[in-house]
Amino acid sequence: MIFDWDKYNLELCEEISKMNEYMPLYAFANTYSTLDVSLNDLRMQVRFFEYALGAAEDIANKIKQNTDEYIDTILPPLTKALFKYVREGKYTFCTPGHMGGTAFQKSPVGSIFYDFFGSNTMKSDISISVSELGSLLDHSGPHKEAEEYIARVFNAERSYMVTNGTSTANKIVGMYSAPAGSTVLIDRNCHKSLDSPDDDERHYADLLPSDP
Repeated sequence: MIFDWDKYNLELCEEISKMNEYMPLYAFANTYSTLDVSLNDLRMQVRFFEYALGAAEDIANKIKQNTDEYIDTILPPLTKALFKYVREGKYTFCTPGHMGGTAFQKSPVGSIFYDFFGSNTMKSDISISVSELGSLLDHSGPHKEAEEYIARVFNAERSYMVTNGTSTANKIVGMYSAPAGSTVLIDRNCHKSLDSPDDDERHYADLLPSDP
């Protein structure tokens, strides 16, 4: 965040630091500004710059470098790898067949579809064949790093990334927790993926939800 020190000063920094102590702050001051800042205040992510047209390019480079470092620290592993892949503009000849969205731009309706979702969505629509992102099948590369990251965030022993949404994840957990022939008591108001209608090997008993 960039702001004028004479207008907002330390109070703004303190308010932002309460919400996010790691967000970089860039304060601009003129030659005659008073900087009443203690050593403790400097622990906040505040960097001071003087209004100087002759140093504009150097200041811009410093702000960009510091901001990039901040973004690099907050991005999860798989997201970071995916963003890097898209920025590099790599071209694949495998699935999906729309080739980063270029195939959609061959027709009017395809162009409308492309414009609605945007280029980044199309370029990040990739298959498991992209080695830079690792694999969900053998839990390697950024996929593995992401699963380890998720486990740390949720204080779990292990975590797994699953395709096909919550329904498939619930079925995986349910089939592990309740082997064939088990009797399972579930809340009637639970996600219906737990009460799979095609599951003949388990017996489900729906319970009425409790009164609020």
